Amino acid sequence: MPFSLEDWARRVWAERDSAAIDEMCASECCVHSAGPQPLRGPEQYKQFHQQVCQLLSETRLDVDHCIEQDGWLAALCTFTGRMADGREASMRGSIQARIVDGKVVEAYDHFDFVGFFMQLGMLPADTLECCMSGRRVGAGG
Repeated sequence: MPFSLEDWARRVWAERDSAAIDEMCASECCVHSAGPQPLRGPEQYKQFHQQVCQLLSETRLDVDHCIEQDGWLAALCTFTGRMADGREASMRGSIQARIVDGKVVEAYDHFDFVGFFMQLGMLPADTLECCMSGRRVGAGG
């Protein structure tokens, strides 16, 4: 069965079906996403997925544009999440993935998590400015 990013978006993020990760990722998959270390194998990706789903009561990944060629896909996407208290945030990003035999073997996700967490009020509104000026976040003037 061919891989479909739209199916991934629906099953993994809208339906929050972690079993879909096992079905759609190769056992040796390597996903470069949030954090300094890649997520290796479906189990590590499922741990990341579980953390996101525990934080947010609703999640959605919309595929805005997608191009597929020679076993690779590149997509512009919008991720939206809502917390239990109603706070909502969204972030646009890109996904590049190599697909072999209908499963993800490597992926590179680039999303603005800093902006996302700022929208949710979990980081100060001036976080980016602090970092760009060399100040520590929350350190003041």
